[in-house]
Amino acid sequence: MASATSALLAPGNWPAFVLISARMSGLMLLAPFWSMVSIPKSVKGAVVVVLSALLVPTAARPAFPDHFVQFPLPLMMEFTLGLGIGIAAAVVVHALILASEVVALQTGLSLGQVLTPNIDTGGPALGQIYGLLGLAVFVAAGGPVMMIEALARSVVQHPPGVMISFADGPIVLLRLTGSLFGYAIQIVGPVMVALTVTNVAMAILSRAVPQLNAMAMSFAVTLGVGFVIIGLSLPVLLRVLGRWFVAVGADTDALVGAMVGAGVR
Repeated sequence: MASATSALLAPGNWPAFVLISARMSGLMLLAPFWSMVSIPKSVKGAVVVVLSALLVPTAARPAFPDHFVQFPLPLMMEFTLGLGIGIAAAVVVHALILASEVVALQTGLSLGQVLTPNIDTGGPALGQIYGLLGLAVFVAAGGPVMMIEALARSVVQHPPGVMISFADGPIVLLRLTGSLFGYAIQIVGPVMVALTVTNVAMAILSRAVPQLNAMAMSFAVTLGVGFVIIGLSLPVLLRVLGRWFVAVGADTDALVGAMVGAGVR
């Protein structure tokens, strides 16, 4: 054990270990499942150390810094690469949460926090359900392992010490994060269409039968329609989420390639 530790921290290996650890730390900060606050920080730290040590033999040795002051910049670059890898999967989960906020607002479920502000739930219950659903699909699709594999591929293809390209990297990253709204629209689309039709129908009914208190009925009707559409759309949503999460690996490789494509070691 002592000899393995000494070999890992040898002058030729410890810069690669430190840089890979920085890249792994960025992944742990944003990637779904790995970024959960319920996972103790000590466990995350142990995972970072163990996985980084396993990846050191697969990486080319970075140039040894001539001065210690030259080390922070490569560390920040590696940490940013890890963040980019984590964002690729986090976009889908955050799209689910964004869609749940819109659905809760349209169905009236968000009134729960307004009427009971003393209950600290961390957001509408529907948002928590959607978030847990996305996390469950992510784990079922092998997402946590997929993220580690993507980082391992990045270490082999882009060894520690690469510089980030500020020509194409930010554009690709913005395009990826912008797809969050596209995912959210696809998730919330069926519910929004059904609620829009329901509201139009209630407006026509209120004009046709003025004696009917449509305002008093609208809350119960929209809530019921929202629950029905959410329940009917869940099987389709699960298949769509699985397809999106499977494509995360390719999105991650494309993002990392764009971030370091024009960089120099």
